[in-house]
Amino acid sequence: MSKSNAASYETIAHNNQNYDSVSTNVKVKKKFQMPHVLFMMFLMMMFACLLTYVIPAGAFETKKDGAIIQGTYHSIQQHGINPFYATTLILNGGLKSAQTVTLLLFIGGAMGGILQLDSVKKVTNALIYRFEYAGPLPLVIGLFTLMAFIGFFVGGDQMIVFVTLGVILVNRLKLDPITALAITFLPLYMAFSVSPSGMAKIGQIVYPQVALYSGYGGRAIMYLIFLMVTLLYVIWYAKRVIKNPNKSLMTTPEWQLQHNDNTKQQSQQNEVIVSMRDYFVVTLIIVTPIILALGNGILKWSEHYGNGVFITVFGISFVIAYLVKGLSPSQMVDGFIEGAKPMLIVAFAIIMANTISVILEKGQILSTIVHSLTTQLDGSSPGIVSTLIFLVATVFNFLVPSGSGLMSVMIPILQPVTHTLGVNDQMLLTALSFGGGLGNLVTPTLGATVGAIAIAKGNFVSWLKFMLPLFLIWLIVGSIVLYVFTTIGWTGGI
Repeated sequence: MSKSNAASYETIAHNNQNYDSVSTNVKVKKKFQMPHVLFMMFLMMMFACLLTYVIPAGAFETKKDGAIIQGTYHSIQQHGINPFYATTLILNGGLKSAQTVTLLLFIGGAMGGILQLDSVKKVTNALIYRFEYAGPLPLVIGLFTLMAFIGFFVGGDQMIVFVTLGVILVNRLKLDPITALAITFLPLYMAFSVSPSGMAKIGQIVYPQVALYSGYGGRAIMYLIFLMVTLLYVIWYAKRVIKNPNKSLMTTPEWQLQHNDNTKQQSQQNEVIVSMRDYFVVTLIIVTPIILALGNGILKWSEHYGNGVFITVFGISFVIAYLVKGLSPSQMVDGFIEGAKPMLIVAFAIIMANTISVILEKGQILSTIVHSLTTQLDGSSPGIVSTLIFLVATVFNFLVPSGSGLMSVMIPILQPVTHTLGVNDQMLLTALSFGGGLGNLVTPTLGATVGAIAIAKGNFVSWLKFMLPLFLIWLIVGSIVLYVFTTIGWTGGI
């Protein structure tokens, strides 16, 4: 250890006497600390207010059913939203978020309650001990693959509860919060963005002229392409941190100190016998979302029962897990409440993110933004048009990070234009799915993104540093995929 590193460590040891002076060689640099996620969301709300004064207000003519009439954009009187009015709109944001927040709290309570049990830590320790010779990568790849499989069938903001599972694993493997997000949140949302059961399905519901679940085979191919690219990137990053923890993109060393402390505590559990009950509970955690995915895909549970089926399935698993562990009803309630606590910050972040969308809608500047972006499509070839739509949707998604919202606004405006330029409806939905789904992973206005980062105890700047190279790769790969599929005239027949 160099003298500079030793001096830096002594400073930490003096202020944090709970950490062992032998267990860390962390380089400590005083860096800018990101504000709390909720404060960041408040600043985004204020920025949205500013935009309503800067960007000219505009509107499109609409039909009786509310559909936008393309080519009818016109300027209207400015509707600036002042900060006082903006804070009153938090209630409107809460109303828009009601379903998501309800699902998040109940599913978070159920899944978080199961994770409160010691079964996951015991089984994780046992697996690491058994496969220690192979290193951490098999477990990293395994959880990533499982989350990507689940995301192919099931998605939504409520799925960020699985970030907690990633946190438990990386703590034991001495990896950073970025890795926890990369093996849970990232594959879930990547899969939902490009799979036939995710964003594309939302587009087909909003625009029923494209048959539901059409193009399943073609989108499965797209999913596999993105899966391999994303997995290779995550493996590269994980190997980098495994080799040298100082190569982590986290801007502060606290995660390493915390992980060293967690490892010291968990190492004492290596001798604990893992019972069949523990294995059953962990199996339950893995099987529950798979059952839900198959139920939605084959038995159409969501179509028959709505999204409330998420609460039912996870709730049943929660009860079974506690019964298997021989715990009382009172302990079940306590576990549920403890499991839901980490979701509170996420819930507030989602409400504030939806409030930003409300501010932009009240300021009537979204039509102006869409009109400015779509006018750039004229005169391009079909392959280039589909690629440009991908980019346009990515930009627009920053302002309205909602799949159904993006589809509802963009499709009526773009469909006449893309039809004229030779891009069919199937490719229009695919391009919008890529932009609206993949863009969510780098969007600070999406409550699920900032919420997942909060659960992992990371920060958005570090996450953005990790995601920007990958997102650039996605842009290149997605553009190639869209160009090829558009050029060959794919209409969803595969």
